Amino acid sequence: MNETDVVIIGAGHNGLTCAAYLAMAGLRVKVVERRKAVGGAAVTEEFHPGFRNSVAAYTVSLLNPQIIADLKLAEHGLRIVERRAQNFLPAPDGSYLLTGEGRTRQSVAKLSARDAATIETFSRELEAIADVLRQFVLRAPPNIVEGFGIGAIREAFNAVGTAGILRKLSLEQQRNLLDLFTRSAGEMLDERFERATRSAAWARSRKRWRARRAPMASRSKRKPACAK
Repeated sequence: MNETDVVIIGAGHNGLTCAAYLAMAGLRVKVVERRKAVGGAAVTEEFHPGFRNSVAAYTVSLLNPQIIADLKLAEHGLRIVERRAQNFLPAPDGSYLLTGEGRTRQSVAKLSARDAATIETFSRELEAIADVLRQFVLRAPPNIVEGFGIGAIREAFNAVGTAGILRKLSLEQQRNLLDLFTRSAGEMLDERFERATRSAAWARSRKRWRARRAPMASRSKRKPACAK
């Protein structure tokens, strides 16, 4: 008798989350990891002697609240500590960009007055798109199947629902969404920002966008997306 139903390669945050959901569904799961530490981007490591930090947890954002509730992480000691500053990005010439808690515009203005006004518009554009895309986080993507049956009908309705969510975006926002998925960040930022602040703005916007576009894990009522 096979003692394992599912093997997950990689014990990062996504792999561990998927393993937990699959085990909760009654499957026998084995997770394998090359490194000695598990947790992926959420691991706290010493990046410089005497300094420890979460390697990349804020790059991909926090776990979805629904996942935190489903896995009862608070009961296992999870405590969210918000940072007072989002990013500190120093430059070789001594200038820097410090973002978060109302600091962003003032910090950017030291580098470029034009970009200080532009970055707020740029942030609003991303937020508007992100508000719509957040609805996809716990939704399994359409899986169009051949033939005509219950499965095909169900997936067709799922596809219609997905399209309905995207229709909430204006035409301009739909163009911006297409740009985000088809163009490089450098190209988009070069159109909006002066080169003096392009790299800093890229680092900031990349973290914000990845946090919304790449959720740590997803779940649907049918079955975990990671099990497909």
